[in-house]
Amino acid sequence: MAQPGSLFHLVKLGARVHPVECLLAYALPYALYHCNTFHALFRANAIAQLALFIPLVQIPSFLKSRMSYVDIGWPLGLVLLACLSWVLGEGYYWRKLLCCGCLLLHGGRMALGALVLFFPYQFPEDLPRYQYAKVRFEKQDGMPASLWWAKIQHDTLQQAFANSTMLAAPFLCMASNRAVGLHPLEVCGGILWLASFLFENWADAQKENFLQACAAKRKQNPSVSAAVLGMQPWNGSSFCTWTWCRHPNYFGEWMCWNAFLLMATPSLLGLEEAAWVKAGIGLTFVFVSRFFFDCLCFWTGAEPAEYFSVRKRPDYRAYQSSVRMFFPFEVPSVNHYRISGWPASSKETLSTRVLDGH
Repeated sequence: MAQPGSLFHLVKLGARVHPVECLLAYALPYALYHCNTFHALFRANAIAQLALFIPLVQIPSFLKSRMSYVDIGWPLGLVLLACLSWVLGEGYYWRKLLCCGCLLLHGGRMALGALVLFFPYQFPEDLPRYQYAKVRFEKQDGMPASLWWAKIQHDTLQQAFANSTMLAAPFLCMASNRAVGLHPLEVCGGILWLASFLFENWADAQKENFLQACAAKRKQNPSVSAAVLGMQPWNGSSFCTWTWCRHPNYFGEWMCWNAFLLMATPSLLGLEEAAWVKAGIGLTFVFVSRFFFDCLCFWTGAEPAEYFSVRKRPDYRAYQSSVRMFFPFEVPSVNHYRISGWPASSKETLSTRVLDGH
């Protein structure tokens, strides 16, 4: 990995992504661009994403020195991708309806939530995950604070890049596939997406109910603010997803994108393109799952969330020791991070001393 202070940290993708993976991620759009099947749709989406992000995310982020604006721009970009794929895609009607409809619901739910939650979009301080990103940039990556503005622009524009390339790839393939009839994998992908979408929303609903219950009881008992969802008395029944893993909503989000990839596999295999173009797009599919996992676990997801939870909730350490971090079931040879105090206690991440010195 890159050494502290290396300029690579200004352009690296994610949190624990190898430099070779970053290089490939930057190079793979070359294959998408040279795919004749959806070249026009690819260009139109890339231009539209920039037109959305520059005024909505890049300029406000630069003026306010806040990354939080990307939480509005990214899901709106998914909605835009769904609409463009539907309008400009020349593929089979029912396939377009399946993929664009699922993406519209997926991005639309997050976009509506962000528009309501963040109104009036002033962000007096950055969201905790982006505060954590700033400390990581300066303390772990060894970069000067004077370059944080550039990293803000890179990391927010990175989302526009993702919406234009890696995340767009499955939908560009499906929306352009003219083969009549739905492949069994497309049907299975649709079913998996629905199950994952419902699971994610179920977990989010349990969290929202927990927060509302805590707020109602906080006036009588201030210690409720330190309660932990997934531990007594907030573990509910065996159907409490937060007893299965510490971030069931993130797992549901990751599985939604794996479902999109499964849904798009027949369209990828059916592309009549040069072998290197198909191989490049296929590798892009792999990177979608890889980068989402890194994002949800280490970049803006579980790692920054747990750093603040450990500081605010004393019982969270016991929760970490007994419950898996990401997967709601045991996966052999996978680190489930049952580590009390993670990430501050982990040698792989920032130390408590460094973060507390922020």
